[in-house]
Amino acid sequence: MSTHSPRSRPVPPYRNPIVARDVPDPDVIALTDGGYAMVASSFDRTPGLPLWFSEDLVSWRSVGHAGGARPDAADDGGVWAPAIREHDGLLHVVWGDPDRGILAVSAPRLSGPWSPPRTIIAGRGLIDPCPFWDEDGRAYLVHAYARSRAGFNNRLDVVEVDPTLNHATGVPRILIDGDRVPGCSVLEGPKVSRRGGEVWVFAPAGGVAEGWQYAFRASSILASDWEHRIVLEQGESPVNGPHQGAWVRGHDGHEWFLHFQATPVHGRILHLQPLRWGEDGWPLIGRAVDGGPAEPVTAHGDARDVAPDIPSSAPGPDWFGRGALPSALIADASAAGFVIHPHPAATLGLAVDARWRRTSLGVRSGNAEIAVGDDPGATLVVEPGEASGTARIRLGEHTATAAYPVAVAIVWGLTDATFHLDGAPFGTAVALTPRRWTGAELTFAARGSEPAVFSPLETELR
Repeated sequence: MSTHSPRSRPVPPYRNPIVARDVPDPDVIALTDGGYAMVASSFDRTPGLPLWFSEDLVSWRSVGHAGGARPDAADDGGVWAPAIREHDGLLHVVWGDPDRGILAVSAPRLSGPWSPPRTIIAGRGLIDPCPFWDEDGRAYLVHAYARSRAGFNNRLDVVEVDPTLNHATGVPRILIDGDRVPGCSVLEGPKVSRRGGEVWVFAPAGGVAEGWQYAFRASSILASDWEHRIVLEQGESPVNGPHQGAWVRGHDGHEWFLHFQATPVHGRILHLQPLRWGEDGWPLIGRAVDGGPAEPVTAHGDARDVAPDIPSSAPGPDWFGRGALPSALIADASAAGFVIHPHPAATLGLAVDARWRRTSLGVRSGNAEIAVGDDPGATLVVEPGEASGTARIRLGEHTATAAYPVAVAIVWGLTDATFHLDGAPFGTAVALTPRRWTGAELTFAARGSEPAVFSPLETELR
């Protein structure tokens, strides 16, 4: 693996979180041709399996989706906790659909083209899979269980599969039984790697908001005598959870652990921790790297804030659909703005970043909806008025009239947002409301019989 790829840079000083918007259940790898790839859960968002690329593990940019979405997925279904791995010249993303089983897609590069989804193992309640190719060429999947579908959880199983990840070739067996680990509950999200003569499983437990991170080690993927240790927990830090993430060996020779923190409004945001190996052979993560407790660091190096990505002025790779693919909703998108086809229920959206300060755009024509939550009181409705060229605007019980184009701005607080019309506040602040599994979203829709036409987005940062 090259340490001097033009696609890779050393990790710069940073302040956590490195991404302050929803990145659920992230997995990250160092790519053999340089840089780093990340994938995350998408649940009922489409196209599914959002992908990011970074040159330095700190600054990430959206590069599209690997697919895998199920249009009829409920808000607690769809794409759960994927793993991304590179093997034999291909990238593979494997995930669990709790209502269908374990699926995979593959591509020659991060930009695709990604294959259609294929089912490796069918069954309800199979979640959080991670593939592992051993030194003898045999391949395995390690996965967890969803209590809501399987009737139990707190267990990791392993099953042998063919090396191309198309089907199981063996019978599932228990790898790690969390009920036999003192104090363990909700063991899930395994990520499997080899280090020297040992196989390692990094896996969170304890629940999304209150949990901790385990490391397990054994001499073989089929061992029955796994040792374990808690290697990251909240302790006295302000970072609850520290949950489900990825051990990454950086191109610069340093090692890192990326994980999410569950926040009440913005969803599962991304943190980066330094990692080194202790003399006893166990990983030291976060403050433990410098001799402190195994707790998250709030900053590394010269404590610089990480600037968030500014949303594309027109729908781009960081946008998603709900109820329909973005390609089915977007009639046109360019620097001049974007046009959305009418649809009775579907929306086009972006995850809200906690570092946004103000987003401005215009509604040029049509019956448009701009929402910062599912509550009707959090949806600004712009619809044609009685007179030609005019619009009627509604936000809950508040109404106004204006001429098209209607100048709309959203001023973002940390827990609420305020709509502005033509520079003046309209109505009162509305709470940012996350969905069941995902953080707060900014969504757009066209509800009439004609397309809704929007001017470009302009976003200011804190």
